[in-house]
Amino acid sequence: MMGKALNADIATGFFSKGSFDLRKEWFKWKMIEVSSEIFKKGLRHLKLKKDFMLRTKFLKEYDSILFSGDSISAIRQIKNNRNIKKYYYCHTPPRYLYDLRNSYLKKVPLILRPIFNLLSYIFKKMYEYDISKIDIIITNSKNTQKRIKKFLWLDSQVLYPPVNLKEFQYIKQEDYYLSFARLSDAKRVDKIVEAFKLLPNKKLVVIYGENDPARQKIFDLAEWYENIRFVTLPGNIWFTDYVWKSIATIYIPVDEDFWMSPVESMSAGKPVLWVNEWWLKETIIDKKTGVLIPSWAEVRDIVKAIEYLTPEKCLDMQSDCEKRAEDFSLYTFEERLRGLIK
Repeated sequence: MMGKALNADIATGFFSKGSFDLRKEWFKWKMIEVSSEIFKKGLRHLKLKKDFMLRTKFLKEYDSILFSGDSISAIRQIKNNRNIKKYYYCHTPPRYLYDLRNSYLKKVPLILRPIFNLLSYIFKKMYEYDISKIDIIITNSKNTQKRIKKFLWLDSQVLYPPVNLKEFQYIKQEDYYLSFARLSDAKRVDKIVEAFKLLPNKKLVVIYGENDPARQKIFDLAEWYENIRFVTLPGNIWFTDYVWKSIATIYIPVDEDFWMSPVESMSAGKPVLWVNEWWLKETIIDKKTGVLIPSWAEVRDIVKAIEYLTPEKCLDMQSDCEKRAEDFSLYTFEERLRGLIK
């Protein structure tokens, strides 16, 4: 969407099996593949950083560059060139280096923790050096804006990710609730599954990715429960159909950065069940465009919220959801983006 709005070239980080390949979709401009097969087993983060730092000499051809995510490492190709304007759309400071570092460390075997600590220290220093070379930092929510200020002492401008209102529209309501978070511990899809195990008369569809780390664990939780179904959608094909036809959508992450799914859901006239914290409070209107549950997200809280979000109640919320989504439209996003990228 940024590429379209700015008529800009895109240099992409990686492709993997099941990823959204712009070369086969709407993308019409120049695309530069920086790395491939990055999801193969091994030190994938090191591979990605190496490719961004060493295979991006083409950046010297441009007057303005907008970095995003890990691609900030490519700034080393042009770090001292004052004629190039450098922007950074920061979705979050790397969480394994800052606010969730201890959580990641606990998952590392004891024998490997010294290596993890060393690499974390190196990556943190690299990241802080790279972001210091940025002229303007843009971020996706007030929540992430506060995180950037807390950990990096840097100012940033908020630009909410957009939704194409024409793509996400109300079609009809079928008999299922929808979860489309990645199957990982931080997304707490296991709690959603546990809740629907207590609601045998309510149906749940869980969309997942082939590379999701907690996939098998959550599959095992739902075994033998016929009201819970798992679906994978390579290239996101048919994703909008599942949103269009759901009763409501569910997403209960731990201190999540801005995610487009609540806006997409509301644009389709579907209320959302989310946790009452951080950026979610910037988006959802409780009991009007969805239900916000306590941040600790106990299974009983999810059950109670699902029981509140009856098919009839969700239909009553449709118009309020659609109206709220207009605040995050593609038009609003493009106008704000052009104002920041001068």
